[in-house]
Amino acid sequence: MEKYFYFGEATVETTGESAMFPLSSLLGMTPSGAAGTKLHFAARNGSLNDDTVEMEHAGKTPKEFATEIAGILQRNTRSPFLIVSDGGSGKHALRHAKVTTLSVTTA
Repeated sequence: MEKYFYFGEATVETTGESAMFPLSSLLGMTPSGAAGTKLHFAARNGSLNDDTVEMEHAGKTPKEFATEIAGILQRNTRSPFLIVSDGGSGKHALRHAKVTTLSVTTA
């Protein structure tokens, strides 16, 4: 069964900042500041530009955040959805980092 990352910010109903990507499309992560990380996914429309999710997070450096994301990928969960951030409901798979802002860019 394919698994999916889900990202949504606290005010998704008014901003539309949310996305769901299959785990198989994750290309990598890059730091975007002292407390920020950008996740790169293969473009859903087949273009050469990556789809990205940029997150600012509290309590962890980008390296620690990437380690926590890797831990999520290794968990044996029955749910096909890994909720990385769902600000509206407060649900998330992260144990030690709090996502403070989220930006989704699709090609």
